[in-house]
Amino acid sequence: MMSPVFGILIFFIVIVFTAIVFFGWIAFTVLRFVFGGVGSLFAPGKPGNRLLCPTRRGTFGAKATNTVQCSLRMCGAINPAEAKFCRRCGRGLPAAQRVQVRRAAVW
Repeated sequence: MMSPVFGILIFFIVIVFTAIVFFGWIAFTVLRFVFGGVGSLFAPGKPGNRLLCPTRRGTFGAKATNTVQCSLRMCGAINPAEAKFCRRCGRGLPAAQRVQVRRAAVW
């Protein structure tokens, strides 16, 4: 039969182990965030891109006629052609230019 002291000892061991794992996870998350922020400061490319918008996607697959790029050097965000203002910095975008396109029928 198990003594009550042994049961209490096991309980405290489990609590201590859980606390160590939890605080280790918290420390790892904070360090990853800090080093990610410091790393983005020195990353190649446009300065500040990762700090302003860490989930910025590239322009792969985006058609040039459907998007317009912000002219602000620090921003450079890709916006829909219908947008009047930049989604990231709020700067006014140039009006969309209509280009007449001739389409040929393909049978």
